[in-house]
Amino acid sequence: MGITVKNTTPDTTKVTLVGEMMDGSFDAKVMAETDVPYTKYWDNELEQRIVYLHPDPEQLKAIVAALNEGRLSLDALQDFGSSAGGESELPI
Repeated sequence: MGITVKNTTPDTTKVTLVGEMMDGSFDAKVMAETDVPYTKYWDNELEQRIVYLHPDPEQLKAIVAALNEGRLSLDALQDFGSSAGGESELPI
């Protein structure tokens, strides 16, 4: 089963900031591309990445759950983002 999430396009500025925490868990926040910090967003963050997806709140919860349960990798999620627009079906 998958969910279809809209990719961002050049005329939109929303991205998903995804963070991997030091305990191995993940968190994410949708924000304007211009609001992405150059420093850590979460205090206990190990890594953060910008993913060019604009999920709705329920889709974001499903994505974070899939990351935390190991059904989706951060690399695979980033591959789904695209600045070309359209939609991506995440296999989660």
